[in-house]
Amino acid sequence: MDIYYSSVGRNGVLLLNIPPDKEGLINQKDVEALEGWTKIRQATFGVNLAKGAVITSSNGKNIKALLDDNYSTSWTTKGKDSTALIELNLKELKTFDVLLLQENITVGQRIEKFVLEYWSGKTWEQAAQGTTVGYKRLITFKPISTTKVRLKIEQSRLNPTISEFGLFRSPLK
Repeated sequence: MDIYYSSVGRNGVLLLNIPPDKEGLINQKDVEALEGWTKIRQATFGVNLAKGAVITSSNGKNIKALLDDNYSTSWTTKGKDSTALIELNLKELKTFDVLLLQENITVGQRIEKFVLEYWSGKTWEQAAQGTTVGYKRLITFKPISTTKVRLKIEQSRLNPTISEFGLFRSPLK
């Protein structure tokens, strides 16, 4: 999973370097490791805990695109706004430790700085921060339980675009 988060999760390509043996077969131990890894990925990313959230963004448009599982649609800002605040009311207490963001890179990689915050019950606290997003950005952090999160896009080249937003819970923590 560390390889996955540090490659795919940072807008890169996954290269596992698992060679076949002299008969052209993958070693059984490697097969078992890959099967286990697949189960962990499926358990982690099987349910987007942000689904069903009430989303608000005063300067955003096409807000439904954030959670529609369709990479070809995207949220963006109005006018020439290059910063934004997107708030998600999760409706009930959710526990998560992985943030997924995807940009619509068909119009270019734009986001340069962002922060994910959660409502502690009294104040907004920082859960994660990052710079570029690109096709896919995954950030892991300590498990957080809350009813509200907000994504602050603090810097972007042109209007930021987000095609997918996700909150997930890893079974490993």
